[in-house]
Amino acid sequence: MIAPESWILMISFIALIWYYVHRKWQFLKDLNVPHDPPTLFQLGHMGRLFGKDAFTYDNEMKKKHGPIWGAYSFLTPSITIHDPQMLRQIYIKEFQSFSVRQRALAKINGEEMKLALTSVEGSQWKRIRSSLTPTFSTAKLKQMIYIFDRCAQNAASALDRKIAANDGIFNSKTIFSRLSLDIICSAAFSTDVNSQDDTEKEPEIARQTKNLFKMSFFNPLILMCFLWPPFERVLEFFNYSILGQEPLHYFTSLAGQVINERRTDSKSQTRRVDLMQLMLDNEISKEEAKSNKLEKGMDRKEILGNAMLMILAGFENTGNTLSFLAYNLAQHPQVQRKVQEEIDETYAKKDKLDYEAIAEMKWLEMCVNETLRIYNPTLRNARICESQTTINGLTIPKGISINVPTFALSRDPEYWDEPEVFNPERMSDMTQIDPMVYQPFGGGPRNCIAMRFALMEIKLSMAHLLRQYTFEPTETTPKPPLKLGFGVNIRSIVDYNLRAVRRNEIFA
Repeated sequence: MIAPESWILMISFIALIWYYVHRKWQFLKDLNVPHDPPTLFQLGHMGRLFGKDAFTYDNEMKKKHGPIWGAYSFLTPSITIHDPQMLRQIYIKEFQSFSVRQRALAKINGEEMKLALTSVEGSQWKRIRSSLTPTFSTAKLKQMIYIFDRCAQNAASALDRKIAANDGIFNSKTIFSRLSLDIICSAAFSTDVNSQDDTEKEPEIARQTKNLFKMSFFNPLILMCFLWPPFERVLEFFNYSILGQEPLHYFTSLAGQVINERRTDSKSQTRRVDLMQLMLDNEISKEEAKSNKLEKGMDRKEILGNAMLMILAGFENTGNTLSFLAYNLAQHPQVQRKVQEEIDETYAKKDKLDYEAIAEMKWLEMCVNETLRIYNPTLRNARICESQTTINGLTIPKGISINVPTFALSRDPEYWDEPEVFNPERMSDMTQIDPMVYQPFGGGPRNCIAMRFALMEIKLSMAHLLRQYTFEPTETTPKPPLKLGFGVNIRSIVDYNLRAVRRNEIFA
């Protein structure tokens, strides 16, 4: 039997909790920001923000509430802005007030990843960004073309084996993820992986890279960070990482080994030109980094963190985009044929596929851009308001997160006719496309620094493969548009196959 006093205590405790939650959920109402009523069952709005209808939620809310609405990640409020003009002010004009991308989960990615470009703020961000920007210049990309070439030829060998053994049928996700992995590991860690050689045991670096992507937003500890944000500081104190200790330790050791080898061979005239070397060329001491007196340079831990960021940002997203591109071309053979004709004509003139040749391929670029629109790599971006700001009559309090619905913008029927249809011709003149509506790489000064690297990787790899093969759907390949899900990033729910057919007219 429970004593009456105990019942009174429990009821009072529950009432106090409910009152506290209810008061927290008045924040958006007090700001006059429209929103659906939050519920305990949905943990505020988290069930919809990250649940099965996450890909349609933002456009549904825009239709219901207009271009500005709010949501709660349990008790933490955020404001979503779907208006391109307001986003332009947030990204550019008011950048000083919105220079921070996010703080949630930013400090529990391991000691090195806390120092990656996406996590740091203020003068440290400016210094690291200034150090990394020249790494992705046209001149540097041209020097790294050999990496793309070699890895694309390894992918071609893998497709040849599929043609010989399985009528050319291959798992699209596997082939293109491994191609992307080979490129980014070679560029960021100076490690030749050739993970596409399925006649050999899977390389350790390939296995550890996959382990990095096993994070789920529904991990109980991650949910606790959303339910009670101070809990993240507890996890940080114990050096907990949502990315897993084993892969983080592996990549830290690997990068340290590469750095030591480069230092030993620092006088060599045949050094590899890759992302790691270009970062090492800007290395400074830990003391110099802490002083905040330098405008450029990175210390050892910052180099390690940003090398690992290249893996995270470059492997899965780029592999998925290559897979989605091959899928779109397989489903639209007339478009694929136009791209192949363009590749053939360019190759006939130059007798090679280099930086300049790829830059001339208009149809290939249109298809890449349209693929990035339909299958935008990110569901949402975010910016934290660092000082109270008023934009178009909306007063944004300090500390609140602004959600940018990048995926919803790329499929909003207000801006795109038949938004779920693959139509590369709509990308024929990019000057007519609003960069606030189409932003697969983000926008403003904190856009993706490796955008040009990723685009060159995608275009050069696909040009090599389309010159040799035609992609076709199989009997089991799902019809477009693909159904999507997400964890760390957006991916197809269905693990689909395609067929590679060797182009006899070129290689007869």
